Amino acid sequence: MDRRNIELKIFGLIAGMAAGMILLAGFALTVATRQADVRERQYEQKLVENGLRQRGQEIQTAINPYVIWDEAVIKLDNAFDQAWAVQNVGVSVGDVLGNDVVFVLDAGDQPIYGRIAGKDVPLKQYAAYQAQLEDLVGQVRAIEADPRKLAKLRTVHKSRVILVGETPILATVSLVRPDLKAKTKGPRAPLLVSGISVADSVVQAFSDRFLLHDAHIQIIAAGRPDTGQAQRVIGKARDGRLIVMRWTPRRPGQDLLKSATPILGGAVLAAAFGSFLLFRVTRRAAKKLLLSEAEAKHLALHDPLTGLANRTLFTDRLIHAHALLRRKPGHLGVLCIDLDRFKEVNDSYGHDAGDQLIREVARRLKTICRETDTICRLGGDEFAIIQPDTDPAGAAALAQRVVEGLSGEVDLSIGRAELSCSVGVAVVSDADQGQAELLRQADVALYRAKEAGRGRFAFFEPEMDAALRLRKGLERDLRAALERDALTVAYQPLTDAKGVMVGVEALARWNHGDRGEISPAIFIPLAESCGLICQVGSAVFRRACYDSLRWSDLEVSVNVSAIQLSNPGYVDEIEATLAETRARADRFMLEITETALLKDSDGVHEALRRLKRMGFRLALDDFGTGYASLAYLRRHPIDKLKIDRSFVSSLPNNEESMAVASAIVSLARSLGLKTTAEGVETKGQLDALVKLGCSEFQGYLLGRPMPAEAISEARASFKVR
Repeated sequence: MDRRNIELKIFGLIAGMAAGMILLAGFALTVATRQADVRERQYEQKLVENGLRQRGQEIQTAINPYVIWDEAVIKLDNAFDQAWAVQNVGVSVGDVLGNDVVFVLDAGDQPIYGRIAGKDVPLKQYAAYQAQLEDLVGQVRAIEADPRKLAKLRTVHKSRVILVGETPILATVSLVRPDLKAKTKGPRAPLLVSGISVADSVVQAFSDRFLLHDAHIQIIAAGRPDTGQAQRVIGKARDGRLIVMRWTPRRPGQDLLKSATPILGGAVLAAAFGSFLLFRVTRRAAKKLLLSEAEAKHLALHDPLTGLANRTLFTDRLIHAHALLRRKPGHLGVLCIDLDRFKEVNDSYGHDAGDQLIREVARRLKTICRETDTICRLGGDEFAIIQPDTDPAGAAALAQRVVEGLSGEVDLSIGRAELSCSVGVAVVSDADQGQAELLRQADVALYRAKEAGRGRFAFFEPEMDAALRLRKGLERDLRAALERDALTVAYQPLTDAKGVMVGVEALARWNHGDRGEISPAIFIPLAESCGLICQVGSAVFRRACYDSLRWSDLEVSVNVSAIQLSNPGYVDEIEATLAETRARADRFMLEITETALLKDSDGVHEALRRLKRMGFRLALDDFGTGYASLAYLRRHPIDKLKIDRSFVSSLPNNEESMAVASAIVSLARSLGLKTTAEGVETKGQLDALVKLGCSEFQGYLLGRPMPAEAISEARASFKVR
């Protein structure tokens, strides 16, 4: 009994100490919550500052292809082309990239083109922006005038938030420069001025991204005191007023204190009651409990199939590794790994084989990584690695080992499977960037690696974010457009040497509800990479079939991608469309690329043979730019070669292009094939091609793409020679 009394007293002392510690913790919590509110406000302000800077860089990155461009120098400086400026500056930079304001300034810094809110505007409207942009224009011109500075920079941009009326605008002045051989008329080049409304874009973006409450823009007098809201000055007007972004800061400390107060009281009673229960538990039961707890903890933190860390443990390890950067400077790397074509293994051999493959991948990763690295299976065929105490070179070396180690054939119980993987890498050197953002960046880089061809690794780069958001938005809109049958088809005439129209080429067109006309150079590659090219091709071919019924003697050319041709059901789909529309196969010329021939598979060869038997004729598009050889031309039933526009554009003055064009025409003639020259834009080009013996011609000189209704009307007067 004495022993029991002593144990009870000890238990009571422990319970009392526990209650006292809870009360002390409550007091400490009150103080800590106030500090937490202050730190949260400072953190939000830092996020906004970094986000604004990143937003400016994203805008500049998106503009780069339009200002580092030979054609831009030619069309905007050498000889100003209004129509070109509307399409490639107004529509592309303004509408597609989402800029509300776009102006082009000539070498004398005077406006020669302007577009505001999706509409072309008189040049005098630039006066509202000119005074506030003088310093940005001057900074760009100063760099342009310094050859040493200019030689070090591929792009020259200067950005600042300005105030136009009462509207804040994030303005960017960019120097238009050639990328290859073009030259400006004088020592100074044109400038591209672009602007995005801060109130419309930045506030919404920051509200969504950083969960800011009641975020808004205010124009205030300089030195005006804070209103209690968090704020960040993002620009300054010429009259001294400040452009300020304000929001109501989160107060996690106060919220925690409110929710924790009733819990603290209950915790005292719970501690006493729990202590009493613990006292009644025997040592044997305690041991069993500890063993069960350890087993449950292991199962809760590890993947049951591979024994690797699961997402929960991975997140915990990443938080700890990230926190170490605050105490020990260095680098932290995260690798996201995705098995290429894993679904094919499951579909071909079953899920048991898929599980075997996952276990083999886990085994190989353990041999590749260091003991200090954390390997995780995030789910399915997705893995991740935390690489602490590393640097970019070390992360690249590990990524390369992973790509090589997870490549080749794998023996499974029911067969052999081909294994390869794609890896995305993100590396940080400080703890200012959150661990969730680090994992997201690695995932974005993984997306880029898979997009680049798989079986490789890619590092995260800031411009990937803007490109990915734009791509995802366009992909979503393209899917919706296909569901609504919103794509249209334009037809570009093909003529013979006498200028008589002998055919048309069907070209997909997409008029986006918000962005206007989207260039095929943008949405066709997008459709190929996201698996929509077969749907786009089917929509264009079906429309072309119906339209072909209008013309009894015109050849209709339709482009066919390598992906479509590799699809086992493609020819059956074509046959069904012909039956549905009652169109004739012998009216069509199917244009395939050299990429399709490079596969040189039995499936592609048989598809071409079937199409030929149905009556289709076949053309090899963009001939001379790839790797097609005479063997491919003999193996496949090709009827026509299309000379790529890159050779036509420099005719007749470029001897090399003349030699290539002559060689292609001679090769086609010797094989009994026709030739079509693409991109004919000048009379000199046409005369040179006619002299070489080219059969057909296509280009803006002969006719621009037009609706089907306009073809019949145009034929009556269609003759250029």
